[in-house]
Amino acid sequence: MRKHPAWIMWEAELTDEQCDYIIASGQTLEPQKARTFKDQDDPNRKTQVRWIHDDKFPEILEVVDKYAREANKHFRLHITELPYLQYTEYKDIGHFYGDHHDVDWDRDDGLHRKISVVIQLSDPKDYEGGEFSFMTTENPDSEAVKKRGTIIAFVSYYDHAVSPITEGSRNSLVGWYEGPRWC
Repeated sequence: MRKHPAWIMWEAELTDEQCDYIIASGQTLEPQKARTFKDQDDPNRKTQVRWIHDDKFPEILEVVDKYAREANKHFRLHITELPYLQYTEYKDIGHFYGDHHDVDWDRDDGLHRKISVVIQLSDPKDYEGGEFSFMTTENPDSEAVKKRGTIIAFVSYYDHAVSPITEGSRNSLVGWYEGPRWC
């Protein structure tokens, strides 16, 4: 485990079998064009997503829940719920997600995303590009974060991005633990 004030990372934590199971499960769900808050098209993002709810794959939510709660021992944030997960496919050359944060400051339900969890599902040999990075804080080792089964959890308001895919495809699982509004 590697720790930083903004993030915590478990390098190659999940097995190939666990990653394969998440990919196979995600592939059974209906694909959707990725959108940002308020269901808006965003030129800053080009990916495909599938939504995993606990009623279909509770064991996958349990994995994300476990690591988010472990990360929160480091962050010490008020978290209350993990609503759903996003199986994300950067499946075509040029797919990317530009500089963004995971908090919708305009939500009116009293909740904000507090902890973001990203699980790297693809083997780095299967794609080029698709680099995860932070914009405003120190980045983890780029080779470590690309390893299959690596889990990185971070405070959701930190800007981050995934560079364009230049070859192959990259799959990840993303979840957001929510809690009372930041302010």
